[in-house]
Amino acid sequence: MRNRVFLSILGLGCLAVGQAGCARRPETAEVKAVEPMPVYVTVAPIERRAVERTVEAVGSLRGWEQVTLGTKRSGRVLRVLHDIGDRVRPGEPLVELDPVDAKLSYNAAESRYLAELVKLGISSETAEEFIRRYGISETLVSGPQTDEVIDKVPGVVQYRVAMERSAQNLARQRNLSRKGAGTTQELEDQESDYRTTVAAYDNAKSTARNVVALALANRVARDQAEQMLADLTILAPRPQRPPTAEEGEILYAITTRSVSEGQMVREGDPVFDLVVEDPLRLWANVPERFSGRVREGQPVRISVASHPDRTFEGKVSRVNPSVDPVSRTFQVEALARNEERLLRPGGFAKAVIVTDSASDAIVVPIESIVQYAGVTKLFVVEGDKVRAVDDLALGKEGPGWVEVSSTSMPASGSVVTTGHSKLAGGSRIVVREAEAAEPEGAKPAAAE
Repeated sequence: MRNRVFLSILGLGCLAVGQAGCARRPETAEVKAVEPMPVYVTVAPIERRAVERTVEAVGSLRGWEQVTLGTKRSGRVLRVLHDIGDRVRPGEPLVELDPVDAKLSYNAAESRYLAELVKLGISSETAEEFIRRYGISETLVSGPQTDEVIDKVPGVVQYRVAMERSAQNLARQRNLSRKGAGTTQELEDQESDYRTTVAAYDNAKSTARNVVALALANRVARDQAEQMLADLTILAPRPQRPPTAEEGEILYAITTRSVSEGQMVREGDPVFDLVVEDPLRLWANVPERFSGRVREGQPVRISVASHPDRTFEGKVSRVNPSVDPVSRTFQVEALARNEERLLRPGGFAKAVIVTDSASDAIVVPIESIVQYAGVTKLFVVEGDKVRAVDDLALGKEGPGWVEVSSTSMPASGSVVTTGHSKLAGGSRIVVREAEAAEPEGAKPAAAE
């Protein structure tokens, strides 16, 4: 009986609660949705600025000239005049080989040359004057100026006198024969003598001309011996003046020494490695996609790890027209002055090639950029709301600003600089002055 009473009371209570809920349902339906509170933000204008367009590359430094200097002659090293680290001028002696054998060869050629001049009866000064005027050529051997010399050779003079005497005797004998005072045999003998003296005279002239040719051959042999003697002193080469060099002298730096005094060397053996340090060449490989932007004459900024606080200026001097099919890069050469000798040939360097120094670009403050979960975006102000630009690409960066590009980025307007954490596309905003801006994440005050 008691249980039945309790269940009855419980059922009446549930009924009352249900009626009360049904009675309040119309009142709940009349309640309107609450609009989100506006977000307090600071904004900054979108600007257009002239920015540099650059291409970055890495490469190796090389001397303007790098040469492995070898010897033209074989022999024993007599003296080594310089060592690694020395700076030498073009034409300065570096190594001397023993000249004894070369001097003997020179003296032998000189003596043979002088002996032929004695046969011709002329001095070495006269012979040198002929060579300077006509050179060693066929004209010098058979020209009229040589005939004048040959006619004065004693052996030629002797045969010419004999020929002239025989001609006079022949003429006398012919007169006698015409008068009937001489025999036919005497006339024939005299004519034979004349022909013999003419042949002897011609042979003397030919012999003298041959002496001239031998003299020239010995003169050339003497010059060869003289050159061999000069080659025993190994000199620093004389390079063409580099295009960036001023009036200052060109110097070679010695990087490798390969010989010692007393060592025997053969023709072609290396003795020194030399390099011209000023200017230097930078050889860098640039990706193929920049081939249309890199040109000769563009400025290059070079940096090296040994001097992190310095930037060295240069210019693009050469661009390789072909692309490496393996690396898909092309080679660029830049020339840079190195007057202080701070850059080292063979060193690693980074290069920034300025392809455009004043390109028009859209820039925004760096603090307007939002980067989260691999997405880079910013918020553009449109009236009292914002629009998210999330297909953003960043470019050149400067003090307090960064270049941006996007298909949906306007050319002018304003962007949000603080208050990003509470924003989404279409959010309402209230713009505050930058000085009164609340810290990121602060709760905005309720609107009055």
